[in-house]
Amino acid sequence: MRHALAAFATATALLVATTAHADPLEQAKTLFNAGAQAYAAGQFPAAIQAFEESYRLAPKPAILFSAAQAYRRQYYVDKKREHLSAAIGNYRKYLELVAQGGRRADAVEALAELEPLAAKLGADATPSMAEAPAAPVKAPTRLMVSSPTKDAEVLLDGKPVGEMPLIEEVAAGRHGVTVRAPGHFDEEREVLAVEGNLVALDVTLRERPARLDVSGESGADVYVDGRPMGTLPLGAALEIPPGTHLVAVTLSGRRTYSSELTFARGESRKVSVELERTGQRIASYVLLGVGGAGAVAGGVLAGLAFREQNTAQGVLDAQAQGNISRAQLDDYDAATAARDELRRGSAIALGGALVVGGTGFLLYAFDAPVLDVRPPRSEQPKPAPADAPRADPLELAATPLLTGDLVGASFSGRF
Repeated sequence: MRHALAAFATATALLVATTAHADPLEQAKTLFNAGAQAYAAGQFPAAIQAFEESYRLAPKPAILFSAAQAYRRQYYVDKKREHLSAAIGNYRKYLELVAQGGRRADAVEALAELEPLAAKLGADATPSMAEAPAAPVKAPTRLMVSSPTKDAEVLLDGKPVGEMPLIEEVAAGRHGVTVRAPGHFDEEREVLAVEGNLVALDVTLRERPARLDVSGESGADVYVDGRPMGTLPLGAALEIPPGTHLVAVTLSGRRTYSSELTFARGESRKVSVELERTGQRIASYVLLGVGGAGAVAGGVLAGLAFREQNTAQGVLDAQAQGNISRAQLDDYDAATAARDELRRGSAIALGGALVVGGTGFLLYAFDAPVLDVRPPRSEQPKPAPADAPRADPLELAATPLLTGDLVGASFSGRF
């Protein structure tokens, strides 16, 4: 017995130490969210316990209304007078605290329904949570786990126990909780359950990134949604958020590869890219080739002109040494005429080569890739995903809702 008391005292001290470092408002929000999910699942006793714990940490009038709703529903389940009385007491106290607005109309309507029943049964309204609640019956030890992630499941002490939300009565002590969902990282928590207390966890799972492996011509640049991600070859696959992304691969002188690709959570995909040459790059090669050919032709013509110059110079040298024949004079005239013609041809060829080759060089140098920077569909407005928290249009008279900084108006009770 002494060992059991020591273990219980140690567990209680650990719980108190943990609670002391936690934000009471955040705890209240988590408890309220757990109560709202228990309420929606028809687990009204668990919802009552969660709302009472939430109110203890953050005494907001709207929590009284939520608790009254849960007591009211539970009364119709088990027909116990104490639940009817507690519902009436919390509704009345809510009306005292909320002078106008809020859920007054719903509270008045509920009292108009419940007070005649209480009069017939002789049930008096018990004090509300805001006053001095009577000594409660020993509450069960409960663990409540919720998650906004779609298709999430929970394992308790390593064993699957069902879908979300988990509302389970557990033995006092330490328990391991694992929350998992396809395409998300698992979340593991260790919780300490103290006898008669409620432990509530709201676990948001992190999405697994998609992986993109791009292969193609060395030196090409890879962009995702207009952001540079690296140069091929990449050292490792790119990690990107799930969804639709604009993937582009660019290289000077090549047509830009651009495609919108949709990635699932945790998906790995390989993309092999073959970049075609641009028309401008092909034209630059043609012009550079023509310019090179013109330069070669100009050089050949210049060489021939030099040869004719040598022939004419030989006649001049012979004339300097004595008389020359008529045939030599004709050779001189033919050589100088040919020289001049070849010079003009060489100048035209070299000038054309310079213009054409220069144009080809400019086309080559300024053949920069064009990057499509249109926003991908993933960045355009779209409907909220199915697993995103949303405000479901539930019946006002049957849904526990809070207001103000503590409150949310959604199925899950989020803030």
